[in-house]
Amino acid sequence: MKLFTKTVTLTALALSLTLSISATELKPAEANITTLPPSLLSFVSEKDATGDVKKVYDEIKAKWGFVPVVIQQYSLNPKLLRAQWDLYSTLGDNKNFDSKMQTMMRMLVAEKEDCTYCVGLNKGMLLNMFKLPMEEVTALVKDPSTAKLDEKQKSMLLYMLKVANTPHDANAEDIASLKKLGWSDKDIFEGVKSASNMVAGAILIDALKIQKDY
Repeated sequence: MKLFTKTVTLTALALSLTLSISATELKPAEANITTLPPSLLSFVSEKDATGDVKKVYDEIKAKWGFVPVVIQQYSLNPKLLRAQWDLYSTLGDNKNFDSKMQTMMRMLVAEKEDCTYCVGLNKGMLLNMFKLPMEEVTALVKDPSTAKLDEKQKSMLLYMLKVANTPHDANAEDIASLKKLGWSDKDIFEGVKSASNMVAGAILIDALKIQKDY
């Protein structure tokens, strides 16, 4: 259980794309109970991985305990697999971002993108990992400004949602407000990158019909 909790925490911090870690106590190896293929395209499974793909898979397993299906999809291009893993790891290094705030962002962007996989995953994390009451999660979906975060984290959450949902409306005033609250240029850039990654991830998951692996 301690290993599982550690794995979930690391995933919440690292993944802004889609991030396939269970919010329940079901282990990945026990959970592929589905009659549907995990994706419309082939990919290299953990057991068949060799060379550069195996090297990246081993790094992921060392940190998370398993390799999510959505990441295995990148094995079709080993260079992209490496790039995505490095991106996840780099974005996860920023300790200024509250992991609960990022989970809220992912769920809310997924709601907007109608990505059932991502909504279920991140809503489950909010309920089970962060212990948010269901009524609080429901209120969050209706109005993100109800998020129970401090002013600094809430400001970044709302900015990331604006970037993901209505990027043309994001402006210099938004950035000035964030800076007044202590966010740096690096933080703001990484917020934009995380939000845009979530949109890209939802597109990839829905287009290829990637199934949940938990």
